[in-house]
Amino acid sequence: MIEIAVLLVGGCLGWWLVSRKVRQRAQDAAAGVAIKVPCMVRRPDQDRRWTRGRLVTGAGETIWERRGLGPVASLPAGLRQVGMRKPSRGEAVRINGRAWIIECASDDGAVLIGVMPPELEHVSSALRQAV
Repeated sequence: MIEIAVLLVGGCLGWWLVSRKVRQRAQDAAAGVAIKVPCMVRRPDQDRRWTRGRLVTGAGETIWERRGLGPVASLPAGLRQVGMRKPSRGEAVRINGRAWIIECASDDGAVLIGVMPPELEHVSSALRQAV
């Protein structure tokens, strides 16, 4: 019985921490402060791997910061959003199945950006401003 109580308390604490960070990021974006949005990037014509990182947006510019190990990825010039979709079954194995994939076109080819639903508006607005 104690295991269930500990699991429930841990789940509630985790939910509270994540929702607090999402709210804080939304407030910072509304205030015009630069925010770091966690997401994943993949270039289908170059690599099959999704690269974890953060999209830093604010102050009129959008920059990609790679995190962890993996191939070096930077946002190409002329990046613009052309579509949005849920991940396919194969993609849902590599990224969260609840995530949305923003399809982008650029001067260097197609770019896919995987982002969770609470952060979707931040990434979409950053891509609109970058054009």
